[in-house]
Amino acid sequence: MDVLGWLQQLGKDADPTAEGFQAKPLYLLVSVLLPVTIGLVVGYGLKAIERVFGITLAKGGH
Repeated sequence: MDVLGWLQQLGKDADPTAEGFQAKPLYLLVSVLLPVTIGLVVGYGLKAIERVFGITLAKGGH
């Protein structure tokens, strides 16, 4: 099974409208780790772009 199919099945198993719903621990773990992982990949990717091209991207704030 590919990753997208696995995520789709995991999400289907965690339907809160189903009777007797109880989220699986794996669903809860993926719900937290997936956004964190995406954020880390984007953050380190931007750092690499800054290093390769010798530019400084905005640091945020006002």
